[in-house]
Amino acid sequence: MSNSPPPPIFDDITSTIGNTPIVRINSISILAPSFELSNIELPSKLEYLNPLSGSIKDRVAKRILEDVEKENKVKAGTTLLIPTSGNLGVSIAMLAHKKGYKTIVLVPERTTIDRIHVLKALGTEIIRTQSEVHHDAPESNFSLAKKLSGEITNSIVVDELNSQSNFNVHFEETAEEIYTQVEGKLDVLVVGVESGATITGLAKNLKSRISGLKVIAVEPQHSRIQDNIPINPSSIKERKVEDIGNDFTPPLLDKSLIDHWIKVNDQESFSMSRKLIKNGLLAGPSSGTVVSAALSYVKHRSTAHEDSTRILCVLNDTARNYGTTLLSDEWLLENDLMDGEMVRKLKYQKIEKYRAASVEDLQLPAAVTISPNATISQAIELMLDREYSQLPVIDSHKKLIGYVSLTSLQSHLEVGGATLKEPISKWMFSFGGNKSGNSKRKRYQLITPDTPLSELAKFFEKHSFAVVTDSERKWCLGVATKYDLINFLNHRNSSAFS
Repeated sequence: MSNSPPPPIFDDITSTIGNTPIVRINSISILAPSFELSNIELPSKLEYLNPLSGSIKDRVAKRILEDVEKENKVKAGTTLLIPTSGNLGVSIAMLAHKKGYKTIVLVPERTTIDRIHVLKALGTEIIRTQSEVHHDAPESNFSLAKKLSGEITNSIVVDELNSQSNFNVHFEETAEEIYTQVEGKLDVLVVGVESGATITGLAKNLKSRISGLKVIAVEPQHSRIQDNIPINPSSIKERKVEDIGNDFTPPLLDKSLIDHWIKVNDQESFSMSRKLIKNGLLAGPSSGTVVSAALSYVKHRSTAHEDSTRILCVLNDTARNYGTTLLSDEWLLENDLMDGEMVRKLKYQKIEKYRAASVEDLQLPAAVTISPNATISQAIELMLDREYSQLPVIDSHKKLIGYVSLTSLQSHLEVGGATLKEPISKWMFSFGGNKSGNSKRKRYQLITPDTPLSELAKFFEKHSFAVVTDSERKWCLGVATKYDLINFLNHRNSSAFS
């Protein structure tokens, strides 16, 4: 139990931005099992715990809005044009809404749909732009924002790449937090680079106070921040890692403060992020990039002569922003972003774990079914007697047409919407046909005795039970639950070792 007092009641969500914790990564050997790291301390600043977008951009959004308000650049009804990779748009949109500002967020096509949904919920107008175009190209989100600002009255462009507020918030606040938290003791600072303001603000402050501090700049493999070399557009490769990286050297970046540059490929970034998640840090792909770079730095520089090396990683944003990408096995596999270990584990889950077993191997008891004409009273009595949570409903031809749920029927009775003498057809979940009464339609997925258990396991990711039928759905053969699947695996494994 923590000895520190709980925080007070805040008047506004913006008061909770910043002051993010630093947590040691104690499972370094799991993240990088191939080399010795006994003298390495790897604390990480969890910027993904910021409350608005779940990213470090909450700090930037708050400071930018405070500064433009002080300078009287905005007023009620002002339209904020926000060219962004995603997170800054969410942060500003959440702050702007209650201030009476309108927002138009311009994001590249690669921005995850997860954040697009958040922006839509905020009532923000969204404009998609091409992903891999130069910052100054007419079709880039920055160029389009500037063009719109000349056409929309009472509008300004929120340009983080040229905003001194972006630098100031990290120099004055984020760096101060870090210095206090590490008690002035730090050997290496590892930061992902996009606008350049974060790493420049942190490095300028901390290098002036911590002797010998090394600053490592990190960017994705196909980013060109360090090089700033124009290339043929046809040879540009799309980056999958979002929220760090760029196609030019941003003006806020002071390269003289950086000791080393490290590029990390997308596969390493996503794989490392998934490893961090398994070790309790719900960090996004850009955070995986930063940690991977930190371990790469250690691997290629001997630290055997040192008592200990403290390497601080700044974890930019949360994995929750990437539900359809980072957290999707299917997407990672489709985009070749799984490392060998992840592929082996996925193969085991899909194939080896069940060893080609099918639903038939579960040896389910014969299905207990009920007619749509049966009363709610009869259905509840049958489920309580058999200790079932649901019953398949079959018509006069023995064909499966839906199911009833014990919880659902009891809820309808409690609120007075149903009576015990009513037929269950009025309250059942229907698998097709016309909707009648208060019954609800459910999409039906065919599960037969021949269905592989790997597919059944996938089905249980979204459903609590499966009705097993023949291939033509003429006969209801049984009901399977995740419990049956777990019980089958436990029984087979115990038999193998007996």
